[in-house]
Amino acid sequence: MQRKTKIAAEELAEMIRDGLAEEGHDVQVHPNPETGWDVAVISANGAEDARIRAEAIAVGLRRHYDLEMRY
Repeated sequence: MQRKTKIAAEELAEMIRDGLAEEGHDVQVHPNPETGWDVAVISANGAEDARIRAEAIAVGLRRHYDLEMRY
């Protein structure tokens, strides 16, 4: 099994924001004991498709990155 790189929530959020390739979305990453981490999108225009696309991006990123926990 390949080891995943631990990365900060802010960096994961930035990767997802870049993947959405449009302005107006606040992306946040939070720990989740089942999946490792979850993504939340707050869209200025209420675009539901941005949340769906962000989750699709997160699925790919979870294969390579674990959330770095900062205490």
